[in-house]
Amino acid sequence: MSGGVTLFRIRGIPVRAHPSWLLILALLTWNLAVGYFPQVLPDVPVGALWIKGLIAALLLFASVLLHELAHSIAALHYGIPVSSITLHIFGGVSQMEREPDRPGAEFVIAIVGPLTSFAIAAVLSLALPVLDPGAGARATMKYLSFVNLLLGIFNLIPGFPLDGGRVLRAILWHLKGDGAWATRVAARTGSVFALVLIGLGILRAVTGELVGGLWFVLIGLFLRQSAESSYQQVVVRRGLSPYAVRDVMTRGVMTVPADTSAADIMDHFFWKHHVSSFPVVDGDRVVGIIGLDQVKALPPETRPTTRARDFMHPLSDALTVAPADSLWHALEKLTRNGLGRVAVLDGGRLVGYLSVKDVAHVLAVAPKAGARH
Repeated sequence: MSGGVTLFRIRGIPVRAHPSWLLILALLTWNLAVGYFPQVLPDVPVGALWIKGLIAALLLFASVLLHELAHSIAALHYGIPVSSITLHIFGGVSQMEREPDRPGAEFVIAIVGPLTSFAIAAVLSLALPVLDPGAGARATMKYLSFVNLLLGIFNLIPGFPLDGGRVLRAILWHLKGDGAWATRVAARTGSVFALVLIGLGILRAVTGELVGGLWFVLIGLFLRQSAESSYQQVVVRRGLSPYAVRDVMTRGVMTVPADTSAADIMDHFFWKHHVSSFPVVDGDRVVGIIGLDQVKALPPETRPTTRARDFMHPLSDALTVAPADSLWHALEKLTRNGLGRVAVLDGGRLVGYLSVKDVAHVLAVAPKAGARH
């Protein structure tokens, strides 16, 4: 689940909150304020219950963050870059830039998340008799201990893309030596579990537990979609892994000088050449990328006096890759930057251009790409 607002960074990893996180934070706060805390703290005023509900909900997501951070630190230990940790309506996800290249690394990266949740639950439970906190803190600690225990157990269910599914994939990969086959089996197991969860949710809904049943259905649908998309992502990633950007990029790129008017860009570049964007240069330096849609958005009467530098996409990390970068890493940028194009720079010098279509062509024709074992 991509997108969201960056809250802060830990070890250089952006921690983001997806918009759906605000919804689940509000729902959790409400559930705790009107359900859990009034039962265990019957004499506490309503306003205080809502404050305790919000604090407990935030602490729960802090636990989820620690769970994901454990995955990320383990990934970094094995030399796998982590582009972000995102909190969302169903918990959190660590976005690794590539898959582990051996089953042992996959196993460790997957298992540390549930182990962290179990550790949080154990520490809170053991701390209760030692600290002997007040009634409010005791209720919060008991809640967090119980939910972290459930979080660890749930994530160990052997269905991809849950942690348990990744553990299963690592074991099958180790036993058979075939990562693609292990991924397919783990993904199918995840789809079966998702269907079971959906069935249980429907059963709960028709027997009177409407809210709980619908929540089961939503989680099941999310897991099923995630299992299928995660498997396809692994297939594509493995298909692209043998290739670097230099193997696919277009060389001899036509560029637009930064002082060229929008009218000239339309007449002499987009009209004559069947492409939808060009790098913009200022002398020998690439300063941005300009797309056909940007020119078309300008009123015709302003185009003769509007220069490329005035409305281009300024060059940023999202718009550049290096020749040695993996094609998968480039594809991630291509699908997120809104242009579907990146400039290929080598030491600041433009050496090529890459588009989503170039990568799609690799998947369509390369013998190693997209293979299903």
